[in-house]
Amino acid sequence: MIANLAFALSGALIALLVSLWAVPIGTRLGLLDFPDPAGGRKLHAKVTPLVGGLALVLAAAAAVVAMLLLFPTIPRRVLLWFLVTVTGLFLVGAMDDRMGLTARTRLAVASMFLLAAIAQVPDFAVSFLLFAGQEDLFLLPGLLGLGFSLLCFVGLLNAVNMADGKNGLVIGQALIWSAILMLRLPAHMLPLMAAIAGALAVLFVFNMKGRLFLGDNGSYGLSAMFGLLAIYAWNHGFADIHVDDIALIFAVPVFDTLRLIVFRLWQGKSPFTPGRDHLHHYLYARWGWPRPLAWVLLLVAVPNLLAIAFPGTGLVWLIVTFVAYFGLLWAATASPRARTA
Repeated sequence: MIANLAFALSGALIALLVSLWAVPIGTRLGLLDFPDPAGGRKLHAKVTPLVGGLALVLAAAAAVVAMLLLFPTIPRRVLLWFLVTVTGLFLVGAMDDRMGLTARTRLAVASMFLLAAIAQVPDFAVSFLLFAGQEDLFLLPGLLGLGFSLLCFVGLLNAVNMADGKNGLVIGQALIWSAILMLRLPAHMLPLMAAIAGALAVLFVFNMKGRLFLGDNGSYGLSAMFGLLAIYAWNHGFADIHVDDIALIFAVPVFDTLRLIVFRLWQGKSPFTPGRDHLHHYLYARWGWPRPLAWVLLLVAVPNLLAIAFPGTGLVWLIVTFVAYFGLLWAATASPRARTA
């Protein structure tokens, strides 16, 4: 407990230093987000540094180094590949923030890092599925498991990236994911999770004040962190955790992304076409921001806590989350104001 607290404080301190110096760091690295002209998608009032991802990666890197030095029995290969993968995806996002990569380029390079991690660390791969109430494992041998694992990672990456549109939204959800994974991960990975959670807590405050954004570097790095740690938790706790429990953690952004993919394909558009049709856009148009933020965070937190309190009920709460998500979307779009925003 004391070690986890120390790691959380170290992560918070690193994030605080980056946040306090966000403008000069963002300027030096070319990680700045400029508002769009009137009618554009970026409605913030001033140039904002995109350094949230840098703070997260530095906090994770410091935690990995400290764990390797302090805990001789720690799985070194797991930690090193975790750091390599997270850093790689952070760099992909940073390049996109600086010069604007195509969707295909981002996907191809990110997939290379993810495939390398899956191939090198079996604990980062999904080789079987086990749902609540299921007695026999559904095996995913060889290339089938490799492809399914990559699909999970890429799906989460896009879901997190698409959800990052309002202050506090992704970072707030990530704080809840951290708390859930602190209850799901084996003890030897808790210091790393604590350091990430400490950094997220500080970033949440600065992000809510509009002083920094995650940027693509942050959403890519964050999705890699939580994707890797969630699958690691699954592989080390499948006797108590089911696939539906893991899916429930990320259900809200994934549901929103799947809806957008279906809707845009139905309209004959690319799923990656920018637009103002995400859940947070409708919530903002109907109620402003940050008032609806609490509702989204509750939609993430409550079902996950109930799934932990009542083991084996993850699928039930996944269905409840699905219905509640579309209920919230309907409430937001039922207003004439929202339809014309």
